[in-house]
Amino acid sequence: MINPLARLVPALIALLIIVAAGVTGYHFIEGWPFFDSIYMLVITLFTVGFEEVQPLSDSGRLLTMVIIISGVGTAIYAAGQLGEMIIEGQIFGYRRRRRMEKKIRELKDHYIICSFGRVGHKVAQEFETAKIPYVVIDSKPETAVELEPKGTPYLVGSAASNGVLKEAQIEKAKGLIACADSDMENVFVTLSARSANKDIYIVARASGQDAEDKLKMAGANRIISPYFISGRRMAALAIRPVTSDFLDTVMHGEHLEFNLREIEVPEKSFVINKTLEEAQIRQKSGASVLAIHKPDGGFNLQPLAISKIECGDILIVIGTQEQLDLLERMVK
Repeated sequence: MINPLARLVPALIALLIIVAAGVTGYHFIEGWPFFDSIYMLVITLFTVGFEEVQPLSDSGRLLTMVIIISGVGTAIYAAGQLGEMIIEGQIFGYRRRRRMEKKIRELKDHYIICSFGRVGHKVAQEFETAKIPYVVIDSKPETAVELEPKGTPYLVGSAASNGVLKEAQIEKAKGLIACADSDMENVFVTLSARSANKDIYIVARASGQDAEDKLKMAGANRIISPYFISGRRMAALAIRPVTSDFLDTVMHGEHLEFNLREIEVPEKSFVINKTLEEAQIRQKSGASVLAIHKPDGGFNLQPLAISKIECGDILIVIGTQEQLDLLERMVK
């Protein structure tokens, strides 16, 4: 991002040249000491109307006229440029943008949301609820107007650009969401992201089976079709309305909101080789273990009190945000 103050550089250089030429001119043409020459230059440039230090020769008067015409004109031009930048907010906008760039550079283990349409907004909302760091990439300038006041990290540009992805710290990112309306754009974003970070977890949006196949080949880990999900959701509401309402109340209730979270069991965790009963996860955190994903890829979909927890297991748990945060600290 170019510093808006760079617009003042030509005028400042011109003023320096005028000052140097004026001081030198008075010194050599009139034979004045440098201090008197500087004084004469200052009262001339600022047009304060004081008398000359000493009577001027014709050459000195000519020099004074040149200084007045060129110097005052240049000073007015520089002041005009500065005023225009202040009115347009370029200076303050530049400082805000620099702070935003610093904030993005400091991100680590974050997620990148590519495209900020209806789906991107919902993803960002879920990340906010879960307190997960993220940065938004979108080509619409309106995104900056919306996100900058909130302090949300964002970049305006094409998410398929390697340069923009690099600015989003893709090398340090944990995951990427490709949720543009265009399947082709999501394919390009997935290809670019996978080439920039072979370990990043990519979830991409697709409108049909053909797009799903292309996204898989491009390197997406998971592919979501909004039409498929909407159809299944509508069928569930028609067939099992009470069950669907119950799940909505539990997951997005008005007064108490529950969330699902994956918590991986690291080495040296106190829960390793303990049963769920011995670990007392429910008693200590309030969260409930719904399933256990084993390192070999299998699932324990009905964990019992005697189910043993091993290193590398991923616990699928449900609870409030506070309960899940407490459990994660306990396990880690």
